[in-house]
Amino acid sequence: MRRALLGLFAFAGCASAQTIEPPPQGHPLGWLTGCWVSENGKAKEVWSTPEAGHLFGYALTLDEGGVSFFEQMHVQPGPLYVLNVYPAGVGASKFVESLQDDQSVTFLNGAHDYPQLIHYERASDMLLAHIALEDGSKRRDFAYNACMD
Repeated sequence: MRRALLGLFAFAGCASAQTIEPPPQGHPLGWLTGCWVSENGKAKEVWSTPEAGHLFGYALTLDEGGVSFFEQMHVQPGPLYVLNVYPAGVGASKFVESLQDDQSVTFLNGAHDYPQLIHYERASDMLLAHIALEDGSKRRDFAYNACMD
């Protein structure tokens, strides 16, 4: 199912032998659901099971002193999904779905300073992401594996 439409935020890489549960069925972005952590354990994203078409998430960056950065995320349903990002609880910065298929989604906000593009992709048991300017410059890539219990 591919939709090109109008209009991501994540963190760093990981490798783990843990298998994860298959994504919930019924929501086009259900594959985001779960707890995701970078290889070095310093970045984490958690996405809830979809509720009434909405997805809720949060991201943390950890350092030796604890949490150095956090943000909340909310994906609103609609003809186009809208990703609302609240860095440090402030916001929302709204990013509108521009492209979606069965295992990836891209959100855009050309008026935002950085990032302007947020992309998530499910690759087997990993969650990959990147952020960039709308033209693809200043790209930063991130990779997560499922959190260990």
